[in-house]
Amino acid sequence: MKIAFVCRRMAAWLSSVIILMACLWTGDLVSVWIGHALPGSIIGMLLLATLLGSGLIRLSWVEVGAGFLVRWMSLLFVPIGVGVVDQLDLLANSLGALLLTSILGTVIIMAIAGWLFQWLERTQR
Repeated sequence: MKIAFVCRRMAAWLSSVIILMACLWTGDLVSVWIGHALPGSIIGMLLLATLLGSGLIRLSWVEVGAGFLVRWMSLLFVPIGVGVVDQLDLLANSLGALLLTSILGTVIIMAIAGWLFQWLERTQR
């Protein structure tokens, strides 16, 4: 009884990861094909969202693998953090530009989101 449960669980996990990786690899291929205008991971995520929204892929098919990846996501940021700490001198030299870009970008995004929300509210009436 336990072996059957473990086999079903492993098959669900494996099929889930295969679907997720197929979307990622397809996104990478499309990214190369269009000249890297968008990252392959973004294109793959949009492809997955489209497939889920259209019903061609069911959420239950990818839920197990996605849950596993989300559960361990923080571990995937460790190499990035080490890379940032390794380049602190470069970051210190560019601190002003980074702060200005971050603050200005946040203000612009907030203004556009607020304007868009108000526009949508007016058009819904």
